[in-house]
Amino acid sequence: MTTDDNQAPSEDGVKERCWDQREALPGEPICVVCGRYGEYICDETDDDICSLECKQSLLRESLKYPYREIIPQTLFCHLLRAIPSALLGQSLLVSAETGSGKTCSFLVPVISHCTKVEEQAKLLGQGLPFKTALIVGGDAMAGQVHRIQQGVSLIVGTPGRLIDLLTKHEFDLDSISILVIDEVDCMIERGFREQVMQIFLALSRPQVLMYSATISKEVERVAGSMVKDLAVISVGKPNKPTKAVKQLAIWVESNKKKQKLFDILTSKQHFKPPVVVFVGSRLGADLLSEAITIKTGVKAVSIHGDKRMKERRDILRSFLVGELSVIVATGVLGRGIDLLSVRQVIVFDMPNSMKEYVHQIGRASRMGEDGAAMVFVNEENKKLFPELVELLTLSGASIPRELANANSRCAVSTSKPHKKRKYAHST
Repeated sequence: MTTDDNQAPSEDGVKERCWDQREALPGEPICVVCGRYGEYICDETDDDICSLECKQSLLRESLKYPYREIIPQTLFCHLLRAIPSALLGQSLLVSAETGSGKTCSFLVPVISHCTKVEEQAKLLGQGLPFKTALIVGGDAMAGQVHRIQQGVSLIVGTPGRLIDLLTKHEFDLDSISILVIDEVDCMIERGFREQVMQIFLALSRPQVLMYSATISKEVERVAGSMVKDLAVISVGKPNKPTKAVKQLAIWVESNKKKQKLFDILTSKQHFKPPVVVFVGSRLGADLLSEAITIKTGVKAVSIHGDKRMKERRDILRSFLVGELSVIVATGVLGRGIDLLSVRQVIVFDMPNSMKEYVHQIGRASRMGEDGAAMVFVNEENKKLFPELVELLTLSGASIPRELANANSRCAVSTSKPHKKRKYAHST
């Protein structure tokens, strides 16, 4: 464990108990366990901590959900195909099944590069830790600026917050050599394109690594315009969910969805906590989580973009250690978050696109582990029926009779009608 400012501990040594530590001042690091002044950095996790007591608490908690030792075939192929190219400095556009190890495959070259930098830095100062900075909205910017000013090897952030920070503070960007764009389809197609391009243009010709489970032709076009000699790597079936997730479509009318959900959550056969329930709105998440707790006795909490970052972290931490059985979430949990203990997802409100559906049900399987996803459908989702039926068919899932019939009616109604033929009368 080292001090955050790389100075030696005081004569009294590292503080033993958290109550021996003072409260954090504005802009100072905060202990991830108790919230006091994060005077030290844990040498095993790189988190800010205030004392040896909080270090032990942090390490005990991290042991509750370690990564799996077995690497699935999809991840093995991913490592073989993506990592060597990235290590050689090749810019990449990678598509792979959700949960197959995309994050791992871009962190390996990033950390490898940072390690080389760190080795040179050790010649000037021994014992420097590999430090990171998280730059996102919801946390005080002063603390994030302080973290970067102390010197970091890796910055993880959202486009808007990064641009906000760069416009208000002067940072030297010349040393940044790798730009990773995770969930690149979301970044390019959901209004973040200008922000992403602004960050890209502010850097000095970096290597660019782009990843997602769903990549469209438009994303490929934009990616190709950013860098020359772009290598495109595809693992598994593009834009399709992982085979490890067993899908079950349930036809249920809108006014009966709540009761159907309550029945599942009170069934010993069908309820497999911890469970993520996806809904379409923030208000809906709040109301449904309260209803679940009241009607079933199962502890449920909502999580969405209106909640502060600290509150969302606390909810996720309680969920992952087993203190919460159900999280009711909007699309905020649909991408990029590893919920290693989750094996069941319920799509209460069908999303507006099959792309988002693929990401949502992917939360039920991480690192190739088997999982289950239930999806409620009815006539309100008829625009997605053709794609949904195709996806369910390809995955070997059964199709409800109502869905099959409704899809057939949609196919008939969308087919072009034959022109009425005129009779040719002789004159």
